[in-house]
Amino acid sequence: MKKTLTILALALTCAVGAFAKEQTRQVETFTVSPAMHCENCEKKIKSNLRFEKGVSKIDIDRSTQSVTITFDPAKTDETKLLKAFKKIGYTATPETDKEKGE
Repeated sequence: MKKTLTILALALTCAVGAFAKEQTRQVETFTVSPAMHCENCEKKIKSNLRFEKGVSKIDIDRSTQSVTITFDPAKTDETKLLKAFKKIGYTATPETDKEKGE
């Protein structure tokens, strides 16, 4: 009985920890230039940005020239991500800036 309760308590602790970790994620969408024309462009962005600390997911939409990044704001931020784009030859503009007309 004690073993079962211990296992249940441990499983609950892990589930709560995973939920809390997921709550700290931030999603930011960037428009990039020069234009991404092919699958190799996507691979270049994904293979380089995945090494940025805190990045957990990268989604690319070539039709809108946008890159959506899910990341941990405790480990990285928008400025660091913009620098990462610049390192690989892309200029990125956060979609929030684009909407504001900046």
